[in-house]
Amino acid sequence: MKRLEHSNNDLQSLLNGLNKAADIITSTMGGTGKNVLLFENRNLFFTKDGVSVAKKIMFSNPEQDAGAQLLINAANQTVHECGDGTTLTSLLTKNFINRLMEETKTREVNDLLDEGKAEIQKVGEYLLSISTPIETVSQIYNIAFTASKSEKIAKLIQEIYNQTGLKASISVEHGQHFNYTYYEISKGLNFESGLVHPQFANQLNGNYSAENPYIWIIDGDVTNPQDYKHHLDDFNNRNIPVVMIAKDFSDTFVRAALSNKIQQDLNICLIKHPGYGESIGENLKDLKVFLTKGHCNKITVTPYEFTIYNKVDKKVIKKRLDQLNAQLDNAQVEFDKITILKRIANLEQVSAIIYVGGITKKNADEEYDRIEDAVGSCKSALRLGTVKGTGVALYEYAQRNQDTLPRWFYETLKEPAYKILSNANLKLEPVFEPFNVKTKQIDNTLVDSTHVIVHSLQNSFAMAELIINTSYILYD
Repeated sequence: MKRLEHSNNDLQSLLNGLNKAADIITSTMGGTGKNVLLFENRNLFFTKDGVSVAKKIMFSNPEQDAGAQLLINAANQTVHECGDGTTLTSLLTKNFINRLMEETKTREVNDLLDEGKAEIQKVGEYLLSISTPIETVSQIYNIAFTASKSEKIAKLIQEIYNQTGLKASISVEHGQHFNYTYYEISKGLNFESGLVHPQFANQLNGNYSAENPYIWIIDGDVTNPQDYKHHLDDFNNRNIPVVMIAKDFSDTFVRAALSNKIQQDLNICLIKHPGYGESIGENLKDLKVFLTKGHCNKITVTPYEFTIYNKVDKKVIKKRLDQLNAQLDNAQVEFDKITILKRIANLEQVSAIIYVGGITKKNADEEYDRIEDAVGSCKSALRLGTVKGTGVALYEYAQRNQDTLPRWFYETLKEPAYKILSNANLKLEPVFEPFNVKTKQIDNTLVDSTHVIVHSLQNSFAMAELIINTSYILYD
């Protein structure tokens, strides 16, 4: 085990790795971002997708690679929270850490960090105050295009929302038909409860998916594997996927289920009851309405949520909706009313699955990353709205508040706008309106997800804080 001290050259090597990774990822930023050439298994592949680039970054120098992976971890956190934001988080992380390191030569670290946290809070509140909500499907195209840099992908997602409405739940999967991308629309029901253990995933993206599974809903805890062995063996013999949904699972049972999955090829997934307290029972009632003799057409499970798809008798749905509307009429507490309205909207929800393909596996993988970014950005924008795109929202805030902002923070906020212009080889000063680097004109259709920008700021500064407070680096 080697100990590397904060003050020595190895820390600088770590920062060099972080900076190098950020430069590579952010070279793709903007409508005219640069290509990155990926070389893998003697195959050459060009991409402008920041996510695809980040997945491939690995340096031979251990300190440099550590810096790169820290940067990527910050970016991945934003993607986890918002579905997009790889390039923006990478750019902000690089600039925050470098400027903070310079400031620590003359100022106390804790004072700097407190100052930064206060400014992050102010910017976030400002962005939320000016955010424009998504109200029409036509706005979706702009968001999807900004995230994917692809007219084809933006039109695809807009087409889906045109058919489903803005409340739709859209998921992305690798398609069975390898050479093309398509989508399917059906009724879907979504809940905030995900994989009990990541090893239950059966998809490359870390999700679980199954066709025609049996949804086994258990009221209480599941503890002893022997109590369920006979039933699980039966599912396995009949080659039926089984998804168990229970209040909780013992570690013993989780290990046994994973062992059966690996050794006996049992198609199984474990999920905890969705919701809390009294809401659990109501959620399970909604879920049962969506099943046909315990089965559904399809289920997708991520680490954080699951969605079931099924062709359900409209009369059955209507009966449950009537029950919920009666509860709504009798509800006295505002929180209860909001919860019931969400449940009603969930039952009425239409879902879509985009199955991604490509001419080659590399093409399919890049298409997948771009579509996932675009879908995530649209979901994020539908949640908190949009602000001016091409880095203008942060640039405008910085310029209007330059007399009160700390210089290091002010300069960092301007970087996204400058980077997009730089990648387009344009030596221009940013303006207070979105600038289309392709047409070289103001273009107010270019917008960014407020949710993505806010979380990019938070996660990039949090990573800078971690690094600046690191005293040693230990590695094998």
